[in-house]
Amino acid sequence: MTTTVSFVAHQDDDLLFMSPDILSDVQAGYDVWVVYLTAGDLPCGEGFPACGMDYADMRVRGERAAYARAARVANQWTFESLVFDGHHVATNTLDGTNVRLVFTFIHAAGGSDQTGDLARMVFDDSFVAHPIDGRAPYTRESFVGMLRDVLAVSQPDYIRTLSTVGHREVDRDHVDHVAGAILSSQADLDHEGRTWIRRDEYDGYVIRGRPENWDGYWRDEKFAVWNAYRPHDPNLDPTSWNNVMGRQYRERVFEAGDPWTPPNDFSV
Repeated sequence: MTTTVSFVAHQDDDLLFMSPDILSDVQAGYDVWVVYLTAGDLPCGEGFPACGMDYADMRVRGERAAYARAARVANQWTFESLVFDGHHVATNTLDGTNVRLVFTFIHAAGGSDQTGDLARMVFDDSFVAHPIDGRAPYTRESFVGMLRDVLAVSQPDYIRTLSTVGHREVDRDHVDHVAGAILSSQADLDHEGRTWIRRDEYDGYVIRGRPENWDGYWRDEKFAVWNAYRPHDPNLDPTSWNNVMGRQYRERVFEAGDPWTPPNDFSV
């Protein structure tokens, strides 16, 4: 069976920027893993309709509803705490399917914190990130090690990340998108520093200004799945992101053995 692993920063990045590719995987019956590198949280006390762990839980429920719609099955999931490189990580598997969602609950960038813990780990190998659900903390080395073990366990045919150079776009990408892609890409390096498993990079915010490149069935499916997620996210504008339902841009592909190094100009 074909296995895919998609690493995204927030609960919705997969639906907005890697779909309809992921939706096609689900409907083909592939073994689909989606790893959310942050909790997608926002700080409390700053006027958001929802914040903190409560908001993270809402977004988890939104993703579950979205993938149940993608697979056209009941929204019923089995929780399992799996151990990757010594870390207990929360996972949900959609009953009757091969869809598994993995949640790290790392603090996201947003509100008054425009850096976020992913970028702090990229910039400082001694920084300690504490998941907001109370699980064991990570340094950059242990976080990358955990992601590498996800790959070792799942053994995917290929993986997806957002763009590691999204900060260079005119419509500068979210700091979590780029930092998460960098850390995931580091997990995908072999002992010689070359790409271990084929990795496809997808553009983020910049696609809002590009032409539509999807139509018909898959555009409609992307919209239907997005509409299953949207009611669970009270911080979304009701019509936000409608303009990307016909857009998805996979811009860079690194085959196994290809060299890859982190960008030296990434900043917040």
